[in-house]
Amino acid sequence: MQNAIEVKNLKVVFPDRGRMIRAVEGVDLTVKKGECLALVGESGCGKSMTSLSCMKLQPSLAAVRLDQLCICGEDVTDYTDRQMQALRGSKISMIFQDALTALNPVMTIGKQMDEIYRCHEKISKKEAKMRSIKALKAVGIPDAELRYHAFPHELSGGMRQRVLIAMAFACEPEVIIADEPTTALDVTIQAQILELLSKMQKEKQTALLLITHDLSVVRSMADRIAVMYAGKIVETGTAEDIFYSPAHPYTWALLSSMPDLDTDEKLEAIPGTPPNMIYPPKGDAFAARNKYAMKIDFELQPPMFEISPTHKAAT
Repeated sequence: MQNAIEVKNLKVVFPDRGRMIRAVEGVDLTVKKGECLALVGESGCGKSMTSLSCMKLQPSLAAVRLDQLCICGEDVTDYTDRQMQALRGSKISMIFQDALTALNPVMTIGKQMDEIYRCHEKISKKEAKMRSIKALKAVGIPDAELRYHAFPHELSGGMRQRVLIAMAFACEPEVIIADEPTTALDVTIQAQILELLSKMQKEKQTALLLITHDLSVVRSMADRIAVMYAGKIVETGTAEDIFYSPAHPYTWALLSSMPDLDTDEKLEAIPGTPPNMIYPPKGDAFAARNKYAMKIDFELQPPMFEISPTHKAAT
């Protein structure tokens, strides 16, 4: 099966008063066509920067180095911003975590949606409007004709997120990146948004890279899971591998901190804090927080071992 996204040895650093913050440290990532890959980890571990780098939308201050970036079989490693603009929206789209800031506050919803169709498919204003309203209806927005003329601030948080999903799927791209798509939404709306996203992804057989810090979110959605810590992928596997036979201590800690309604076991907090990536620790970055760490973990970074054909972990 062809890879929808393939990233090799991605590194991202930021300057900070003469020092360098190592946000992403040599990430290899693949998302196959039609599958959902969840990239999980604590806030600040480099998940969002990885996803932005896949779109070549990283902040201007960021220095990005990678061996290869392929989108839908097309090598875009050396593509300019103008070349990437032709791909964004048509072959690869992104759902940002804060819909209110992702949408233009001084443009109506309809005008913003129309731009996508007119930019990538060169259709008339009338046809763009028809397709925009149809797309709004498809994501469950009531009174779509009325909402088409509304401004972002006139919609609820859940409706704005549905608009972002409609915009992302508008030109039926082969890849969708969803960066914490339920941030700041209440629990009921979160479930509705995730259900909608999963439904559309399966119907259109779109590859989905889902960025989240919450493993419970991906239990029913992800085909594969990549666990990230301190800018590195520390474990990858199918959802069954990660939930039923996790191999990395950080994955154990994440799973232990998840509430379970079927048991009354006390939740375990992960001790300590993530490392300062201006001065990354020697050896295994998680060793200082790992009660199972051995002396060698403070000296050497463990390589990725193959546990099974679908499961790898840095242990």
